[in-house]
Amino acid sequence: LAFIFTIFSVLTYFLVLRGKNHLTLWGRRFFYLASGFVFLGVVSLLYLILTHNFQVAYVYNYSSTDLPLYYLIATFWGGQEGTFLLWIFFGAIFGTILTKRSGIFEKGNIFFFNLIQLGILFILLKRSPFTLLATTPTEGVGLNPLLQNYWMTIHPVVMFIGFASAGVPFVFALSALWLKEYNSWVNHVFPWAILSFLTLGTALTMGGFWAYEVLGWGGYWGWDPVENSSLIPWIFSAALIHSVIIQRKKGALKRSSLFLGILPFLSVVYGTFLTGAGVLADF
Repeated sequence: LAFIFTIFSVLTYFLVLRGKNHLTLWGRRFFYLASGFVFLGVVSLLYLILTHNFQVAYVYNYSSTDLPLYYLIATFWGGQEGTFLLWIFFGAIFGTILTKRSGIFEKGNIFFFNLIQLGILFILLKRSPFTLLATTPTEGVGLNPLLQNYWMTIHPVVMFIGFASAGVPFVFALSALWLKEYNSWVNHVFPWAILSFLTLGTALTMGGFWAYEVLGWGGYWGWDPVENSSLIPWIFSAALIHSVIIQRKKGALKRSSLFLGILPFLSVVYGTFLTGAGVLADF
């Protein structure tokens, strides 16, 4: 249902971009409905985990009855399907804020933001966290021992807030290009760039301590590819902040700001592909 209503919202906002402004309210409604069903999916998966419903393959693969409550909740983001659901959950929250705080950029922002949500929802339709097993086991596999660390309870959450927030400068930059409005967008995007920079930086610090404590690689994070998928967007976010400041103060670097608005999220997607698709492991 989230996928279907996101398609409706994409089509409606596309018509709004084509000049049918009277459809904006319907575009918002479809987006809110899609976000509501994403929230329902999050609540449903969390309920299945907390009630130890091992007929659900995801619950069976990542949780067990002997886990304390904080690790049990953390199994929500213990696998790829759960992390993607977490990603679109934060995306739904940020997208809802954008419907209220985007001004003239709303129609472009939500159109492009819907495309991001649609892509992740498509992955979740193919790799659903709600797939059922043929039988109902009495016990689950449990959480990987390397993940049973207090950083597991907060690090992925902060990282995916960073991933989702990196999408906001991305859609603002695309909207500015579409509308040929190259100046005022930086005022809207500046706080989002700060949020993305801070959350990705915090996640990097947490991940570094986690790797140093648990894995003992002898390095801060041993150039772990998962952490690097946060490092590169963080560097681009820092560059975006500086470029936006210069544009706001001196009216310079307009092209650079647009380019750097797009780069952090593109690097998030590329990093997620490298770490999640098994490309590096196969190589």
